Amino acid sequence: MRQRQWLTLALVAVAIWLMLSWYQQTFNPLAQAEQMANALAGLGNMRLTNASLDDAGNVVESPEDLAAAAAVQLGSPVTVAEYALARMCATESLSALKGGSDADKNARIWVALNDAAKNNGGDILQCLTGGKGFGPEGPRKYATGRSDPTDYHLALVRACQSGATPDPTGGATHFLDKYGFATNHVYDPEKYAAAVAQWQSYGWTKVLDLPHGLEIWA
Repeated sequence: MRQRQWLTLALVAVAIWLMLSWYQQTFNPLAQAEQMANALAGLGNMRLTNASLDDAGNVVESPEDLAAAAAVQLGSPVTVAEYALARMCATESLSALKGGSDADKNARIWVALNDAAKNNGGDILQCLTGGKGFGPEGPRKYATGRSDPTDYHLALVRACQSGATPDPTGGATHFLDKYGFATNHVYDPEKYAAAVAQWQSYGWTKVLDLPHGLEIWA
């Protein structure tokens, strides 16, 4: 009789231990945060495409073909607009992977989204490329040439598009890289000042300063 009681108590103790373990894994905020951090840590390691550039720095493949290739690499659908934004984010940002800040990347994505909505009838690809395919920056054309995006860039894009990452720019449609104005790879304050004067002549105003000399204008 006593042996059965001990066996019953042992089984109850095991059951309680299993329930507590399950509860801690399911409802413990620290455990959930750790799981989320581990999931995010893996992003950025998957290069979505391997585009070819011509001598002028233009991407040889079409946006449609690259978006399709990204979908194959990711194992799930990727729209042309998503891919284009991710490629712009990778190319325009100071780092092609995860360097710099997410604030920098999110601001660039939101500027492009606002620009497309206000000035291009919502056509993101037209906004980013001017209808000329991916390549270097130009008049009414964002830099989309030199860097292939990763799954990390795509995740940032989707968070902005869904509204999970709110617009930090207040609806702005321009960004300016202060330290991109250089002579012999050295920051040239005179070139920067000339660009600022030109933008001000258009009636544009700087509304936000971000790390690494990124300025948001409206």
